[in-house]
Amino acid sequence: MDQTTIIAYAGGYIAAVVGAFLLYLPLIIGIGLLLLLAGTITLAVLVIKACTVGLYRFLAREIRTPTARLHGGPGGERLVSH
Repeated sequence: MDQTTIIAYAGGYIAAVVGAFLLYLPLIIGIGLLLLLAGTITLAVLVIKACTVGLYRFLAREIRTPTARLHGGPGGERLVSH
């Protein structure tokens, strides 16, 4: 087998690899975009959960504060002196 045949086979293999890559390029781009979309949705859900927990804690503290004032402290365990 001479060098010309080896170079021709190598060129054919390289052309086949490039062709397969170009053939699957739309699929690769689609999968990449879907992964980006999934990451964006996950990040948005994380932010929404954090905001919800913060709002819940804020409301719980605001509701608990008047009760704590009436009962004399946190948890209402202490008795009010008369």
